[in-house]
Amino acid sequence: MIRIGQAGIPLSCKGRTNKDGLIYTKEILDLNAMEIQFVRGLYVMGDEEAQFMRDYSEENDVELHVHAPYYLNFADDDEIDLSFEKALFSAKIAEKMGAKTVVLHPGYYGDKNERKTLKNITKNIKKLHRVFKREKIKVDIGIETMGKQKVFGSLDEVIDVCSSVKNIVPVINVAHIHARGNGSLQKQEDFEEIFEKLKKLKLKHYLIHITGALYENGSEQYHLPIKKGDMSIAPLIDEIIENNYNVTLISESPLLEHDAVYIRLQVEKAIMKRTGREEADYRDIEKKKWIKS
Repeated sequence: MIRIGQAGIPLSCKGRTNKDGLIYTKEILDLNAMEIQFVRGLYVMGDEEAQFMRDYSEENDVELHVHAPYYLNFADDDEIDLSFEKALFSAKIAEKMGAKTVVLHPGYYGDKNERKTLKNITKNIKKLHRVFKREKIKVDIGIETMGKQKVFGSLDEVIDVCSSVKNIVPVINVAHIHARGNGSLQKQEDFEEIFEKLKKLKLKHYLIHITGALYENGSEQYHLPIKKGDMSIAPLIDEIIENNYNVTLISESPLLEHDAVYIRLQVEKAIMKRTGREEADYRDIEKKKWIKS
């Protein structure tokens, strides 16, 4: 199945609450996923709003995810208490909303080498998972791939953490992988390699972030609209469709829902190419496995 949505309240939505954004995502954009953003700080969501988000998303088949605040550092024991607090706060709201994943940034190398950083992050994510279990929080912890080489979070590093801690899932930001590899994702085979590496985790679902990115010397500078970046999403879509992957595609582009709809159009274009139809719906992918024509 393919789900598509945007990270945050749609820019074109007049109402600026998450409730408004969720309704707009379903009823105006006709998309079926949304990532709630706590990235700039902790958003206080009342029980009534959280219950609405849960009820509406379940009744209308909209998949929810939550992104915790950007600045977290599970590599540094001096900052771990604050990182735990932010992650736990975000996860508790995610649980109330019925969200599937709370997305976390893993941390920084600082003055540590890669091996020591991996060891510290794995240790602290294990502790966080134990806290989730104790608090009966069933939301998955998602570790995002990062786009700067000075920051922990290459695809291989994220897979290592997820391999070492139960119920931890990777959040595959393809633009970050592309930027970190100095423009490494160009062909379908490049995206195929990502999924091949992920096979060891035996995932039943992939949460994928998509945007354009400006990068230099293997480090992301900032996000761009998808069409302004140099990573084509067509090879990614081909890889997903040909393998019938169960994915949620979240637009993190500065254009948010405009690029989420662009992703949808590209998926439907790929389906039409394979079926010879003049029309297609991206949700058709759940019904059968398309074969490359």
